[in-house]
Amino acid sequence: MAKNKMSGWAIAILVLTIISAVLLVMGIIAFAVALPEVKAVAEQAAHDKGLVGQDFDLAVAVALAAVIAAFVVSIVFEVFQVIGGFLFSLKGRWGVFCIVVSILSAATNTWELISAISNRSGALTIVTSVIALLVSAFLVVACFMHRAENRRA
Repeated sequence: MAKNKMSGWAIAILVLTIISAVLLVMGIIAFAVALPEVKAVAEQAAHDKGLVGQDFDLAVAVALAAVIAAFVVSIVFEVFQVIGGFLFSLKGRWGVFCIVVSILSAATNTWELISAISNRSGALTIVTSVIALLVSAFLVVACFMHRAENRRA
């Protein structure tokens, strides 16, 4: 493995990784705040379907579990992206990991943006999703460029 070259691309990866970490924390906080509203929507949908008793409780639980599971999958990619970004920018290691995770993160961010738009989420949610997608896309490019630099060094 070539020695890590602390270049503009490495600094870009570091800055984008820090932004990703901030967005990750903001996303977790926003999700925790929105969870009661998600539960209320699930309860209303179950009520509108005429469910009662155990069926009502089961429908609400399944809806909440699906939302939480989707959130956890997204967060896992973001955490891996942050870890990979720090390792690659500071140590020059795990370049392929950083690239792969950044691509997967960009895909999940694309899905989150499409979901936010189709669900007519608030403007802040949509703007945050756009920023997260742009950060992931720029991170993919920066990782490819830094990996090429390290291979040439």
